[in-house]
Amino acid sequence: MTNHLGTSFEMAELRNLPLEQRIFSPLFFNSIQKNATQLFITDGNEHYTYAQFGKKVLRLVHGLANLGIDKGTLVPLIAGNSIEYVITWFALHLRGAQIAFVNPGLKGRVFEQVLTNCKSKYACISNEVLNQLQEIDPSIYNYFEHLILIDSDADLSHKMQENSKLRKIDDLYQDEDHQYVSQSHFSDVQSIFFTSGSTGPSKAVMMPNGHFFANPCSFIKITDLTRNDILYNSLPLFHGIGSRQGVLPFFMVGGQVYLDKKFSASQFWHSVVKSKATIALLTPSMPAILKSKIETPYDSNHQLRAVYNVLYDEDFEKRFKVHMLSSFAITEIGVVIYTPYGQRKLGSMGKCHEDWELAIVDDDGNIVQPGQEGQLVCRPKSPFIMMTEYLNMPEATVSAVRHLWYQTSDFMRQDEEGYFYFAGRDKDRIRRRGENISPFEIETEMRAHPDVADCVAVGYPAADGEDEIRVYVLGAPTKELSDIKIFKEWLSPRLPASMIPRYYEYIEQFPLTNTEKIDRKTLRTLELSEKSWDSQNI
Repeated sequence: MTNHLGTSFEMAELRNLPLEQRIFSPLFFNSIQKNATQLFITDGNEHYTYAQFGKKVLRLVHGLANLGIDKGTLVPLIAGNSIEYVITWFALHLRGAQIAFVNPGLKGRVFEQVLTNCKSKYACISNEVLNQLQEIDPSIYNYFEHLILIDSDADLSHKMQENSKLRKIDDLYQDEDHQYVSQSHFSDVQSIFFTSGSTGPSKAVMMPNGHFFANPCSFIKITDLTRNDILYNSLPLFHGIGSRQGVLPFFMVGGQVYLDKKFSASQFWHSVVKSKATIALLTPSMPAILKSKIETPYDSNHQLRAVYNVLYDEDFEKRFKVHMLSSFAITEIGVVIYTPYGQRKLGSMGKCHEDWELAIVDDDGNIVQPGQEGQLVCRPKSPFIMMTEYLNMPEATVSAVRHLWYQTSDFMRQDEEGYFYFAGRDKDRIRRRGENISPFEIETEMRAHPDVADCVAVGYPAADGEDEIRVYVLGAPTKELSDIKIFKEWLSPRLPASMIPRYYEYIEQFPLTNTEKIDRKTLRTLELSEKSWDSQNI
C-alpha cells in the first residue's frame, strides 16, 4: 500500500493542486518530512513539531484500524477545540474514514436528528459531549459500540469502569506503521459538514476529497500564505473556516497554528500578541464586536498582517492596523469568489474562482445585466469539487440544482470588471454570530410546548450586521409579557445557545401570502413594540 513518502510539493503546486492530487496522505507526508523540526501547533501549553505531530497521528491511525475503522466508515467527531481534536481529525483522514464534523453544542432533538442521520457505530467525542449523549433517546445512544474520548488529560477512570463503550484515546496509540494509511481518490467522500435548512432539518453535506482540498488551496492564494506565517484561531474546528480554511492550509505550507478554545472579544488582541500570529480568523460579525471595546495598547502592537472571512471596514483597518480579507463560500460548493492577496477591490467579494462558472439570474433563471441584482448560481468546471449529495436527503439534493446551476439562495450584483458584491441572502435563513440558523428547528422545538399552537421564527437585524432571532407565538396578544419567558426556559435545554431566540411576541394571527402561506417577509419587517419581550432585559 502506497504511503506517498517520496511525494514533494512546492508552494506553487499547493496554490493550484491538480484534481488528482487533492487527497490527504501525500500532503501529510510532504509536510511532516519537509518541516520535521519546525513547530506546527500549540495551545499555549502543549507544543508539537511537525515530526512529533505526524508520529502521533500515525500511531493513532494504527489504533483506529485495530478498532475496526476502515476506509469509508462514517465517524462523527464531536468536541471543542483542542490539539487532540486535530490529531484525531488527521488520523481519521489518513485511515480513509468519512468524518462528520458535528457541533458539540447541539442537544436534545436537534442532536438526535444529526446522530440518527449519521447512524454510526463509532464517535470521537469529548468528556462533555459524553454527558449530552447519555441524555438522548436510548435507542440512538445504544447504537454506538465505540465512543472514543479524546480528552487525554481528563480523569475518566470511573466512567471507563461503568461503560463498556468507552475508549480513551491514549489507550489507542500503537506503533507507527504506514501500512494502515488508506489509499484515497479525489472522488472519495471523506467529510460531512452540516448546514442549516430554512424549511427542514439541518442538511448533511457529503464532501469528496476534490471539494475538501479546494478550500485550503484558495485560502493560500487569498492570504498569500507562507511557511513563515502563524495562525491564531479561536473559531470552532467543526466549521470549515476553522478547519479546512484555517488549520489545514497552514499545515500544508509548513506554517504554525496557535489554537484557542473559543473567541473572546476582551482577550482577542492580547492573545494575538501572545501567539505572535500573522493571520487570524474571524466571522463577519466579530469586527463590530472588537471595535466596540475600549482601546488598549494591544490593538496595534501586534504582528498580525491580515484577518480573514470579514468584509472591508475602513475604521477597523485604521484602528487595528490589519488587512481585512474576504471571499464567498458556502458549505456545499466551497470558495467560488475570491481575490488573490493584494488585488482586492474595496467593497467587493472578489472575482470568479478559476474552477467555476458563475452567473447572476432573475426569478426565472435568466442572466441579468451587469449592475443588476439577482441570485448567484454556480457550476463546477471539474468533477468532485462540490458536494456529492445531502446525506439521506435525495429530494433536497435534486432541488439544490436547477437549470443545471447550483442555487446559492444568496443575492449579488457584478460590475463591468467582473467583481461581485454581496446584496443579501435568502431571507428565510438566519445568520447569527457566524452561524447559519434553521428556523425550522427552532419552530419544531417551540411547537412541542403544550401552550404553543403554532409559531414562526425569523431574523431581526442586529447592530453587527447579522441577525437576532425573533419568534412569533400564535396566541392572544393581550397575555402578560412576563408569561412568555417560559418559552426561553423551554428552549434552553433543547437547543444550543446560538439558536435560542432573543425576542418573543404573541400574535393573534399570522399574515398570509396570496397562496395562503405564512408571510414571513412581513413578519421580518415588523418593528419591535411594547408587545415584544426582549429576553436580554431580565
